[in-house]
Amino acid sequence: MVPQGYCRANELDKACFEVALGDVAGPIESEYGYHLLLVTERTNCPKLDGRYTRIVRGDDGTSTKFVERGTGSSEDLAKLTLQQVGFWLGVTFAGGALAEIAAKAAYVVDTVPWE
Repeated sequence: MVPQGYCRANELDKACFEVALGDVAGPIESEYGYHLLLVTERTNCPKLDGRYTRIVRGDDGTSTKFVERGTGSSEDLAKLTLQQVGFWLGVTFAGGALAEIAAKAAYVVDTVPWE
């Protein structure tokens, strides 16, 4: 999500904050060509969006549903936390292995621990 005034094309920037959540706008002509715009998430626009802040795909894969401001399940938080922990463990392990290989290649150490 970007703040208002972020887009280089004034037409697109204006449309991002005028189009209702979940509606397709366009074609919009700018100096960069023609564009179709779908607003899927926006914050701090209660006059335009009411109590909803984003739109997501429904359970059947074809429908859409609006998500209210501040709603997030604990399952989503647990999943995100687990993904972050896994990612940073992987990065730490890969960085250590890469450092060992680089040290051996530079002849700083004689052997790596797994040899």
